[in-house]
Amino acid sequence: MTNDKIKILPIEKIVSVLSYVTMGIIGLIWIIIAHFMNRKIKYFLLYNIVQSMIISIILAIFKLLTDILLLLVSKIHFLDFLAAIVNLLISVKIVRFQTIGLSFSLIELLVFLLLVYICIGIFFGRIFYIPFLTDFMQKILRKSK
Repeated sequence: MTNDKIKILPIEKIVSVLSYVTMGIIGLIWIIIAHFMNRKIKYFLLYNIVQSMIISIILAIFKLLTDILLLLVSKIHFLDFLAAIVNLLISVKIVRFQTIGLSFSLIELLVFLLLVYICIGIFFGRIFYIPFLTDFMQKILRKSK
């Protein structure tokens, strides 16, 4: 989806990308500053800020639930092998960038690539559609208008 009718300012694109990079914190700060300055936030920026926050919340809940589930499953003797395989996919670092000190597990690498794709789309002025999440967010943003 492209916003051809509305001109997107470079600062809005930068804040949108920074919101994804910082798990929504920069976006939340931007919303607070805009509130105190009585400024209205454009749809493109608000959409990306809310989406970055929701993605961060979903990832945190996913991590918490998988940790709890792996702990419970590892206590069952005939399923501990399955727990070890899932733990391998989630926590063992498979990609390492020694020069910049980054390492990713398989899941972290997929999330990182998704966020890079979203951020590239932001610089082209595109809104990234995620099934179910985007529909839910559009309902929330419509109600807040």
